[in-house]
Amino acid sequence: MSNVFAGSVLLPGEEGTGLQAAFEVVDDRVRLTSGADELGTWSQQDFDVSPSGKGTFKVALGSEELFFTPSSPSSFAEAMHVPLQPEPGKRSSDAPKYDIDAAIDEAIANVKPLRSINDEDDILSKPLLTTIVVVAGALMAGLVGMSFLL
Repeated sequence: MSNVFAGSVLLPGEEGTGLQAAFEVVDDRVRLTSGADELGTWSQQDFDVSPSGKGTFKVALGSEELFFTPSSPSSFAEAMHVPLQPEPGKRSSDAPKYDIDAAIDEAIANVKPLRSINDEDDILSKPLLTTIVVVAGALMAGLVGMSFLL
């Protein structure tokens, strides 16, 4: 079974958005690609992942190190069996800065669209919502009637 994680990579000391890339984990091999170009393949023994903070992971590939910011950090952390954040006080000093634009992009990527009121798995069922609307209408009518009496 293979897992593919899209995101961006930065070398230590680099800043910015990084190179768009994808990690593919297949059985005992790890492959790093950027578009149609393969950047390398490593065995899982030569592959190590640790969180470096705010959705970025420090990845050791053989003798190389880089920082990977996946489009879904929680899914990547779960699949790699690592925590999403480093333990307090263990943030790497050479980790890239996590900017507000990246935080906004991640939040937007994780937003679920609103569902139709007719979906069966909504929190409020259609009859309950109808009852709420009818009661609110009756209260409004009562308030309007009271205003004429005053």
